[in-house]
Amino acid sequence: MTPSHDPAPDQTEKSLLTRMALLVLVLAAVLALSLNLVDPDLWGHIRYGQDLLETGKLPRAATHSFPTTDTPWINHENLAELGFAIGYRYLGVGGLLTAKCLAGLGILLAMVWAARRQGVFLLTAWTAMLLVAANLHPFFLLRPQLFSFVLCSLVLLLLEFGFGDWQKNQHLRWQPLALLPLVFALWANTHGAFAAGLCIVSAYLLGRIAQLFTHTNSPASRLVPEPAPPNPKITKASLLLTLTLSCSLATLANPYGADLHRWLLQSLSQPRPEITEWAAPSLRHIVFWPWIALLATAGLSLLFTRERRDWVKLALLALVAWQSALHMRHIAFLALLCGFWLPVHIQSAVSRIRFHFSLAPWVRRTALVALLVCTGGLSFAIDRQLKSFPVARNAYPLDAVQFMVDRGLQGKLVVSFNWAQYAIAAMAPDVQVAFDGRFRTCYPQEVVDRHFDFLLGEHDGHRNRSPNSGPLDATRVLEHSSPDLVLIDRQYDHSVNTMKQHPAWVLLFRDRVAEIWGRRRQVNDPQSKHFFPIALRLQDPRPREGAIEWPALPQRDKPEPLTLSATTSPSKDWQP
Repeated sequence: MTPSHDPAPDQTEKSLLTRMALLVLVLAAVLALSLNLVDPDLWGHIRYGQDLLETGKLPRAATHSFPTTDTPWINHENLAELGFAIGYRYLGVGGLLTAKCLAGLGILLAMVWAARRQGVFLLTAWTAMLLVAANLHPFFLLRPQLFSFVLCSLVLLLLEFGFGDWQKNQHLRWQPLALLPLVFALWANTHGAFAAGLCIVSAYLLGRIAQLFTHTNSPASRLVPEPAPPNPKITKASLLLTLTLSCSLATLANPYGADLHRWLLQSLSQPRPEITEWAAPSLRHIVFWPWIALLATAGLSLLFTRERRDWVKLALLALVAWQSALHMRHIAFLALLCGFWLPVHIQSAVSRIRFHFSLAPWVRRTALVALLVCTGGLSFAIDRQLKSFPVARNAYPLDAVQFMVDRGLQGKLVVSFNWAQYAIAAMAPDVQVAFDGRFRTCYPQEVVDRHFDFLLGEHDGHRNRSPNSGPLDATRVLEHSSPDLVLIDRQYDHSVNTMKQHPAWVLLFRDRVAEIWGRRRQVNDPQSKHFFPIALRLQDPRPREGAIEWPALPQRDKPEPLTLSATTSPSKDWQP
């Protein structure tokens, strides 16, 4: 007799293969969200949060800064900075990285829950999550935007709870929707992207109101006994309109009231060509191809789906996709919308393709081994990223700042934009900076223009200067408020050339990353408190290799004494 083939081992292998593939997808998505790249503003965010904890008061003007202006500090990130400061105090940087990763996983799990309740297979859902995570990846740093991603996901989740049965019978669950104003009150005190979230929710709710009056009732629904009850459409529309207004009013619950909104309108109405994230995505940006893949997946799945398309969601997806094409920072919000709204259409579109193949047992076993290796590699990579937060010596002025601390260099410092908040964390209160990543929250446009005139110059015509700033002048920042020192990033040729050609400044330090310049009449004058002997001036041509773990602040335990050499002559200039 020919023995019959027992299908049980085959089914076990197939089930195990599916589970392993699912685990690899989950780990790959988590790896994308465990990015341990240092954001240049993180030093400032934690420092401002620590200042708030120490003083218990919100500063009304820029701190650790020397430009004297009457511009108030409208800080839309107070709760985020407070959260970072508390988290750093009790969890350390490793704990913050782990919390960030868990927040990202929570976002993906919320999306998977929304997909599963619509009948989407786990494998399909997590394949979509990998695409979402790839688009969130470049933006998922330790910075206040992280809170916006979490709160935006919470808003979308509450909408899924509240409108889960809308397509069938226009039924609403009011309990989750009633939480939306509370979320927006929290969001308005955490990060300025609440404005984008408010636009999304307002458009969503107003779209649902429009659907109430364009939906055609079935004949059975028109058989209403006499006397007719109050029109339920009017009631629902009134409640949804009230909810929309409540979300808007809730954002006024912040320390600045309507001033926050006025500042946002003024700031957002002005282009920011100097800031990379406000540029349109292009081939040179890491997010470009994941974004293209997301757009292609959304377009094809919505084109070929058999599921009913929701025109409110389609309109919002189109609007946010348009914004992401203008400003790459909106790609993250497009990814969040797609993660909640697309998986059911992806599965429906893929189901049109008929797969008729069977893997041989040896192929399945080889695939299992490969997936097991991937699981181990991904787990190791995640663990490594959560335990390390390196600050690259070739990207930040670690050695230059250490030189300043060792030599006792203090005073008013003009510093490259991306390094200013590191300088604040490393040297305040001995050093005050001229401009930093707080940007327009506490600096008028004229201060912004002075700095970028020095740093970028014309920037190939891609500048948005205030008419009150006068003609472009790269040297104006070197005279305003009489700064004592200049710390520049050598990759900005315009500022490097400006310093070389300026007769009032002399070079004190140079390596392959940074340059430090002092005002000539001060550092060459033995009677000045800023006198800096020629013998102590340094040029170090060695490559800046490796990294130091965050916060990478200068060591202060063994400062080098400021001693004069017998051969020092203040009448000579040190020339590199």
